[in-house]
Amino acid sequence: MSTPFTMRTVLLSIPVLALFAACGPTEVTDAEVQRHRELRDSLKSAREAINEAIAQEEAWLAKNDPELRRTLPSVTTLALASRDFAHYTEAHGSVKADENALLYSSTGGEVRRILVRAGQPVRKGQLIVDIDTDVLRSNIAQAEANVELARDVFARQAKLWEQKIGSELQYLEAKSRKESSEAQLAALQEQLRSAQVFAPFDGVVDEIFPNVGDMATAMQPVARVVSLGKASIETDLSEDMLEKVKLGDPVTVELPETGATIQATIDQIGQYINPNNRTFKVTLRMENGVKLRPNQLANVRIQDLSVENGTVVPSRLVMENAKGESYVYLLDSSEGMARAKKQFVKVLAAQGGDLLIEAENLKPGDLLIDQGSRLVVDRQEVNVMQGA
Repeated sequence: MSTPFTMRTVLLSIPVLALFAACGPTEVTDAEVQRHRELRDSLKSAREAINEAIAQEEAWLAKNDPELRRTLPSVTTLALASRDFAHYTEAHGSVKADENALLYSSTGGEVRRILVRAGQPVRKGQLIVDIDTDVLRSNIAQAEANVELARDVFARQAKLWEQKIGSELQYLEAKSRKESSEAQLAALQEQLRSAQVFAPFDGVVDEIFPNVGDMATAMQPVARVVSLGKASIETDLSEDMLEKVKLGDPVTVELPETGATIQATIDQIGQYINPNNRTFKVTLRMENGVKLRPNQLANVRIQDLSVENGTVVPSRLVMENAKGESYVYLLDSSEGMARAKKQFVKVLAAQGGDLLIEAENLKPGDLLIDQGSRLVVDRQEVNVMQGA
């Protein structure tokens, strides 16, 4: 038999490989990294060879050694069945209100009244903060008097000019004074309008910054109003998702703080790839209601793969050898006894505890070894537990 020679070679090679691994230059080079990778793969292969040789010898002794009580590994099986499979990409995002405004007083002044409180709904045009504008109102009253006088003078001068009395210059000067005073009055009235703080849209007062008696300035915000009518969520997706998402795709949004789940759709797909992390932005659209708040964190689940009648197995059934090849154990009874038969598979996708695999030699109804699959080797006889 060639097994003793092979095993002796493997066993003798392990100390040599370990010594070889321990003796290396202090400076790590690419060649050294590659050498250690090869050493790791050699050790994994040696371990697999030892485990398989032990299992083969135990199986031979179980059949042929009269002094050894025959014991076979006990396993359970799982029938392979086709079913639908869906894969989701998960990402993190944050809620963005469509309308989120910081409000300022254009001219400033003492805060005389605060007419709303934080959290209160407001309508477009509703006065939120009343700024003391007495000086401005006094200037407006003076400007109104000037306008009235300028209009009267202009009317008189216009009548005289119609009668060819007086000069054209006097008529033009009167007209200019009237128009100038009207413009000055309009500017003061606009200052008065913008000095007060009104709600720019229907929404909710998120915060009031000053207190009554404080001085409001044109450089500091007075209040923040947000709209809770609609909202969007911005998230970053990896570059490989570019061809997997499209406008209008349904998306599931989970709010970890409240436990709520909301359905949304993809409203915008960014065309710019961030060179730092190779991601692009996606905007999700949804009705907001009372469940969302600006800057609230959200978990996004986007379906990027859907397969009908796929070969799906629990991930615990799939193992991997030292070469990175995936395989399962099939229960083979073709020789009149139950044996474990190694079948190589290709893992296409993983979701939760399930794997979508591709295997030419597997079909629905085949029995895969479940419990005990990591205790057997290829072609080893097994004991199938009753009722499994």
